[in-house]
Amino acid sequence: MKLLLFALALGCLALGLGFAHDDAKPEDLLFYPPVLEVTRDSTGFIQQMIEFGSASGDSVRITRIEGSCRCATATVQRSLAHDSVNGKFYLGINAKHFVDSLNYVDYTVQHTGANSPQMFRVIVHIPPKH
Repeated sequence: MKLLLFALALGCLALGLGFAHDDAKPEDLLFYPPVLEVTRDSTGFIQQMIEFGSASGDSVRITRIEGSCRCATATVQRSLAHDSVNGKFYLGINAKHFVDSLNYVDYTVQHTGANSPQMFRVIVHIPPKH
């Protein structure tokens, strides 16, 4: 009987009928803006300073930022954020060779908070050629 109940419970979990639980983790960092949306200009380069704050008020330090493509760079300007001071990082994207009208560049942000890493997204629009 116990084996039957165990098999039934395992089957329900496999079908997604188990107890509901939230896999979403609370974010340690808040990015300003939450997502950067830009239109590529004629130079093809995108540069932007991004601020980040601590969601809890505790000190959180960025330890590394890595872009999702070779076209993406980032440098940390102020690595520590706490309740009254935002941190900053500077990002750059070489979008010269982007051909799609809509492109995504994601940055993986490693930090000292409990829910590291976090993702920061840049949406790059390419204007139509005239």
